[in-house]
Amino acid sequence: MSEDQTSPNSRLDSDCEISTLKLDVEPSEKVHVVPLHRRPDLLVPCADLVNSEWQRSQAARVHALQKSCSDFPVCLVLLRGPRGSERLLGHARLSRVVGQGGSLFLESVVVSRPERGKGLGRTLMEETERYAKNRGFRRLVLTTHDKQHFYAHLGYVLSTPVQNAGAMTTFVPMEMLLRFSRTSNEETQRRTEDRQAQGGGGVLGSSPPPPPPSIPPPPPPQSVEPILQTLTETPYRDAKGTSIYWMHKDI
Repeated sequence: MSEDQTSPNSRLDSDCEISTLKLDVEPSEKVHVVPLHRRPDLLVPCADLVNSEWQRSQAARVHALQKSCSDFPVCLVLLRGPRGSERLLGHARLSRVVGQGGSLFLESVVVSRPERGKGLGRTLMEETERYAKNRGFRRLVLTTHDKQHFYAHLGYVLSTPVQNAGAMTTFVPMEMLLRFSRTSNEETQRRTEDRQAQGGGGVLGSSPPPPPPSIPPPPPPQSVEPILQTLTETPYRDAKGTSIYWMHKDI
């Protein structure tokens, strides 16, 4: 089977959805990652945590978090302490990548403000990677506006954009998303070729258009190189026009 036909997420999630760190410390200090759909009692606190970084109505945020499931997207929460008295430390969301069966898109990575500066960001990333790897995936892709140096320190490298399936896979099969993506690209290419072939699109039955003017000589080569993506510059923009960095890591 090809990569796109494989189903890494078919592995038993009971074997890989929960991980625990620092097994040699007191139970009250243990840190562990749990899928949010296994802990519906944490929906509202998690919504407040994510909203502390990206503002949205609590109802809308809770609705989005309720989409967490074993078949993706999956919301992971970082907790400390024994069940019943845990402290919510962080959150991360994983979803499928259209056309890349072995990849997951990582987003909404946030650590509680009072807990920042304690290395929990790294812990959250490492445990998210461990979870993805245990589910059979081999690459994580993410975007960031200003944390590219942090992610580079964790082994992420600059990359190119991918299509994030998000919550669409909960009601649209991945095969259909892939087919739609290919159809959209083919339609865009066909329209471009049609416009080029028409060369101005004269009205049917009218006289042929006049010959085009002489082509001017090409400008001298520019000394300025095209902007490539680096850790300080990126050609990519988000929907609001803000600079955004694409990165990935093979796990």
